[in-house]
Amino acid sequence: MPETAPPAPLAPSAPIAAPAVRRRCLAVLLACALLGPPVLAGQAQAADDVGSIREYATPTAGSGPVGITAGPDGNVWFTENATDRIGRITPHGRIEEFALPRPGGFPDDITAGPDRRLWFSEPGGNRIGRITTSGKVTEFPLSQPDSYPVGITAGPDGNVWFAENGTGRIGRITPRGRLTEFPLPAGEGAPYRIANGPDGNLWFTEPATNRIGKITPSGKVTGYALPAAEGAPFNITAGPDGNLWFTDPTANAIGRITRHGKVTMFALPRADSGPVGITAGPDGNLWFAESNVNRIGRITRHGEVAEYPLPASGADRTPFHITAGPDGHLWFTELTGDRIGRITSGGRAAGPHGHR
Repeated sequence: MPETAPPAPLAPSAPIAAPAVRRRCLAVLLACALLGPPVLAGQAQAADDVGSIREYATPTAGSGPVGITAGPDGNVWFTENATDRIGRITPHGRIEEFALPRPGGFPDDITAGPDRRLWFSEPGGNRIGRITTSGKVTEFPLSQPDSYPVGITAGPDGNVWFAENGTGRIGRITPRGRLTEFPLPAGEGAPYRIANGPDGNLWFTEPATNRIGKITPSGKVTGYALPAAEGAPFNITAGPDGNLWFTDPTANAIGRITRHGKVTMFALPRADSGPVGITAGPDGNLWFAESNVNRIGRITRHGEVAEYPLPASGADRTPFHITAGPDGHLWFTELTGDRIGRITSGGRAAGPHGHR
């Protein structure tokens, strides 16, 4: 597929009147996460400090933090969906926020790019954004209106890949801003989150069609239907076992898919827990956010689950997305709690080639 010319970076402009877009962004986020009322139960036993949680409030109230990733600077970076900001938190909990040049972007997912910058999606602004570790922001508009870019990840080819939920396409953008878009074939559609797989391909979720998709760097797409009739896979990550792992809040389960498409589902012990974000931890397990019950979960590659309640168990925090930090801890966003959380995994950070 021919590439389009690099879109010109956008300059700041007058405020965009987009209350409907804001409602749509937050409605999608909340509908996928808040599948039922919070359920509170007894605290899981933590051993050797595993599961110890600390929370840090964002400086701006009502920020609505969503996406989160480890940065190339030794810090953790996150999006503030409700206030059009990108945040950075140090391993010691110091937070700095960077406002986007245009309102109405509602930044969603974020990833560390191959160029030592952070790249993020702006579903409300129909843009892909890039921010340096010093806070300089550049934005690139997409070629088609209402593309609604959401999930984003660094690819195996030195580019950044993202999911266009509104137009059923997978996008690729080079570090210089050159854009290529791949339409999904018939039967596929509405991709949401995307991850760099261990097989050199990109893997993505399709909540609306209950499928997991795979796209090669050259644009060939393969889809895999999930076994549960009413599933809706949400987030996806590469696991330490060479497989892909994903959350399914509708099925209340964590899923595993091999590179050949074989799916195994692991039911969660707590009803309506609302698993959303998932990441591979430095301890060799998968860690995930249980949005409806204010817990962080851990699942081994054999399917054994442990859960860790947030400290303020009576408050609605909505843990949302989660990442392994450069400090050997897990970091997560709290969508309605306006906090960034840190949980001890019991492992240590991987080296430059993935060795511990």
